[in-house]
Amino acid sequence: GGGLFAVPLLHYVFRLPLRPAVATSLCLVAATAGSSTVSELLREDSAFLWDIVLPLIGGALVGAQFGYMASRRLDEIVVKSIFTVVLLLVGLRMLLTSGVSHDTAEFYSSYRRGRVATVAGIGVLAGTASPLLGIGGGLVVVPGLLLALPEIGGLGARAASLGVACVTSARSIQLYAREKAIEARYAVPIALGAVVGASTGVHVVHLPGVSEIGQRVLGGILILTAARFGSDVGKLRRQLTYP
Repeated sequence: GGGLFAVPLLHYVFRLPLRPAVATSLCLVAATAGSSTVSELLREDSAFLWDIVLPLIGGALVGAQFGYMASRRLDEIVVKSIFTVVLLLVGLRMLLTSGVSHDTAEFYSSYRRGRVATVAGIGVLAGTASPLLGIGGGLVVVPGLLLALPEIGGLGARAASLGVACVTSARSIQLYAREKAIEARYAVPIALGAVVGASTGVHVVHLPGVSEIGQRVLGGILILTAARFGSDVGKLRRQLTYP
C-alpha cells in the first residue's frame, strides 16, 4: 500500500510526529490500494481472486479495531522498535527469496473450508498491522498467502493484498479521523500522486522480470529504513537512561 515508504518520509523529511505520520500515510495507502485494485480488475490477465479477498476482508475488519486500540496504548519507542523489526525482516525476505509462479487451477481444486479459515486469520493480522503502522497490511498478507497458498503465486498474493488494503486503510482512516490525527495538507497531495503512480505500477509489474527487480530494490530500501528507526530507538533509550 505504500505505508512503509510514507511513514518514514512524513516522519523524517516532513517532521511530523510519529502518530500523525502513521495516520496520514493511510490516505496514501487507500489511494494506492484503490487505484491498483481497479487497474488489476480491468486487466484481462487479472490475478485478483475474490475467493481469497472476501475472507481476508472479514478478518481485517476485526483486526483493524484491535490494532487501533493497541496504537493508543503504545509509546513511541515501542512503535519504532516494531517498525525496526518488521522492516528488517521484510527487507531481508525480499532480498533472499525469488518470485513464485502461480497455478490458478491448482488453487481452486484444493481451496477448502480449513484454508478459508487460515486466510481469514491472515486478514486479522493484516488488519491489526494497518492502524498500528500506517500500512495496508501487505507485509502480512503477501508472505502469509504465499506460505498458506503458494499456488496463487506472487501476482495473486499481491493482488489480494491490495484488495484487502482498500478496506483496512479506509477503516483505519475512519478511526484516526475521529481524533483528528490526519494532516490534510500532506494527505491530499500524496494521495493524488499515489492514484497516478499505482495505476501505472500495476501495468509495469506484469512485465517479465519487473516484479523480481522491484522486490530486490524494495528489500534494500526497507533494510536502510529499518536501520534509521533502530538508530532512533537507541537514542530514545539513552535519553531515558541519561536524562
